[in-house]
Amino acid sequence: MENTFDKTAIETIDLLEARLRRIEYAICGRVEEAASTTGKTSAVKRLGQLEHSLHQLASKSRVIQDLLKLHSRYPDLFQSIKPEDVPTTLDTSSILAIVLASASSYPSTASRLTSILDVPIPPTELSAQLIDVQPRIAKVGALQAAQSADIAELRERSAAVIQRWYTVDILGAGDSWAEFEGRVGQVEAKVRRTALAKRLDDDMI
Repeated sequence: MENTFDKTAIETIDLLEARLRRIEYAICGRVEEAASTTGKTSAVKRLGQLEHSLHQLASKSRVIQDLLKLHSRYPDLFQSIKPEDVPTTLDTSSILAIVLASASSYPSTASRLTSILDVPIPPTELSAQLIDVQPRIAKVGALQAAQSADIAELRERSAAVIQRWYTVDILGAGDSWAEFEGRVGQVEAKVRRTALAKRLDDDMI
């Protein structure tokens, strides 16, 4: 009897490990090499190894993390329910009314699901190429950021040069012309006064 229990436990753990590997392949696209287990490894140790592998897989995949959170909040969603066991307290007429009210959305939902199934999965070669060029893309992005910083600095320097040219050359020249015009006006007034005084002196003589 004890051998039968041990055999059942080992087969159950083997099935759990196989299911875990299938999940890992479906999510990650590959399966990490598992540590070789011998017949002398205890069931408790193998269960601990499987739990550790599951935690590692969950830490790598956001999908598994979301599924685990969903399972912890709504465990009833992961329970298989018989068709005759309706999970509701509503009567048949109320359920029928709900189904008929949502009947129009069933074909559109079915067509969307079908279209998702028809979307081709990109080949692994393209994904590998994208992964290979990722460092080059990051390098180009850093170069573009540096060029943008240089362009921004040149714009600031150009704006400073234009402001200095306008302040010194345009406004400064205008101030100089205004001062020169004022001095010319003063000289002209002095010349007129001198000429008028000379004319008055000549008339008196």
